[in-house]
Amino acid sequence: MNPPLISEQADAKSDLQWVQAQLEEIVAASGRVQVALENLTRAKVLARNHVADSKVRFLLLRLQESAGLNEGLSEQWATLLQECPDDLQIVRYCATRLVKERHVDEALSLVDRHLPESAESPDRLFARAKLLSDIRAHKQSDELFRRLISQYTDRNMRVEFAKRLRKRGLLADAFEAIAPVAKHLAPGSKAAELAEGLASDYAFYQRFESEEGLAGKDIRIVSMKHAILHFRDRQVAENSPDKPVSVALVTGSLGPGGAERQLTRLAGELTRLAESPDQQLADVLMRPKKVEVLVKQHTEPSGAPKKQEDFFLPVLIKAQIPVTEINRLPAISVSHQTVPEGSLGRLLEQLPPPVHYGVTRLAPVLRADPFDVVSLWQDGTCLFGALAALLAGAPTIHLVFRGLPPNIRKDRFREEYPELYQALAQVPGVVFVSNSRKAAEAYSEWLDIPIMRFHILYNGVPDLATDASAADEEKWKAFQESTTDATETIGGVFRLEPDKRPQLWIKLAALYLKDRPLARFVIVGDGRLREIIEALAEELSVTDRLLLVGLSNHVGYWYSQMDASVLLSRYEGLPNVLIEAQLLGVPVISTPAGGAGECFVENETGHLLTSVDHPDLHEACEKVASMVDQVRSNEQLREQSRHRAQKLFSLDAMLTKFLGLCMPVMSMSENDERIDVPAMRRMTA
Repeated sequence: MNPPLISEQADAKSDLQWVQAQLEEIVAASGRVQVALENLTRAKVLARNHVADSKVRFLLLRLQESAGLNEGLSEQWATLLQECPDDLQIVRYCATRLVKERHVDEALSLVDRHLPESAESPDRLFARAKLLSDIRAHKQSDELFRRLISQYTDRNMRVEFAKRLRKRGLLADAFEAIAPVAKHLAPGSKAAELAEGLASDYAFYQRFESEEGLAGKDIRIVSMKHAILHFRDRQVAENSPDKPVSVALVTGSLGPGGAERQLTRLAGELTRLAESPDQQLADVLMRPKKVEVLVKQHTEPSGAPKKQEDFFLPVLIKAQIPVTEINRLPAISVSHQTVPEGSLGRLLEQLPPPVHYGVTRLAPVLRADPFDVVSLWQDGTCLFGALAALLAGAPTIHLVFRGLPPNIRKDRFREEYPELYQALAQVPGVVFVSNSRKAAEAYSEWLDIPIMRFHILYNGVPDLATDASAADEEKWKAFQESTTDATETIGGVFRLEPDKRPQLWIKLAALYLKDRPLARFVIVGDGRLREIIEALAEELSVTDRLLLVGLSNHVGYWYSQMDASVLLSRYEGLPNVLIEAQLLGVPVISTPAGGAGECFVENETGHLLTSVDHPDLHEACEKVASMVDQVRSNEQLREQSRHRAQKLFSLDAMLTKFLGLCMPVMSMSENDERIDVPAMRRMTA
């Protein structure tokens, strides 16, 4: 076969270069996922004759990254790196892909292999510093950048370090890095623009914080703090108790959690009261006139099985309560919103992403359709909703905490939270609300905010119906038939998620069966750990005595089948499930998580285990058996359990307290004294 002519080789090379140039343009224009998906097909057609070329494959993989097509990407990057081991761009994408898939140690090993710390070339070390930054190994990256800057006079190192620090929000550190070379940067260059911007921003923020206060601080959090403090002198007009209030209940999702259930119930009761102006409710200070729910994300109901994120959505729709999905609202930039004159507008330009989300999506809708009360449920919602509500002029803003604070629940902690809450504590009209005394005490201690600022809003739980769906009845009947010898039924209602420790629950069941082999067990709930639970039950020979019900809207039916209900959570707010069980006379056994101990009377309607961190399963078995035997033959005790739960956790009690919190309040003065915890308990008892 004759070799190709020189002119043909030139044409082929020219065609490849054209394809590469076209792909580079496509990749550059594909910043959004949807755009990248649309462009991917065209890119593949362009590249079909050049798929052996490493640069073409590199660009196609980048386009896949942008399109969010992640399956198998790590392997594809690794294959390309094997063919091009010296291409640092490919090394970068391999490493960042590993980090996205949470293989951080592998990413660090990859960097060490291709750009070792022992390298003598400053260029190689500079590349290592950048790559460490790309994979978020910021401590190692920062140390190397600073070492290089101290040893070499290359301005590019300072500029690159400043650029990366600024991207992380570390304004003061970025300014310090670039300031020594700022005067020597070419006028009009991007580096000079960066230096000028940093100098301008640094001078602006020094109006709010000292140099020490800015060093090492994320300027986005500083902006959030001072944007909130902009409202510390706001005037809040008092509402007359005779004037009904409009209420917006805001949350992250409508999934099958306790907070979501409680918000849904509250929305229903407020709506019922608003639609029945003649209905009398003792001690009610305010009455609602309009109630709406705003949720960050849910899915529309359909014929498909109910999804986690929209579990309570059908309940709200059936009650004709308006529900707005915030994710579907258009993002309106601050420059297109009405913002008071002065520094606030500039502060709003640099906010943490969740806060920016609320300011651009939630604030405009709250401004267009004002509410007297914006009630923000759970920490994540407080983060995106509080500043938005202030910008919209909401007179009363609730920060509703549903469990222990994120300094204790480390997986939920964000650097923004302390600054957020301590700033909001200085703003008139902001109300701190918790559904348990224990959680309120924990937030107060963490934030150094007087305990008297916290109001206790106990969960309101209705009397539960004990009817069942056909599916539930069928599940129970089949389980009964397979466990006809059972003399007691131990149950639990909780999500199969790590915080609820369902594995521990299965181990408890296995231990309990050794002493009381005629027991059977029922778990109502679903979650990510279901398969793990099924495997553990099989391993411990519990499967034949266990029914995993899954999600159910007929929880009362399942409680009515139980002799005792067990909760082994690591974290809780005020567990609805402990209250619900008692409403049907079912004794409860629980770890001392959150406000669990506030839900029942020890040794009368339940038992509290000694430890929350390391529950003693032998102790748990003894207490479960004790309560089963104690209550089984004592109908009077069951009735006492029902009566107490109805009195303390009734819907009317919840409504009365909630509406009492709808009066605009001024913030505490700096001279207000703390109230000790025992006194607070007496006040809220």
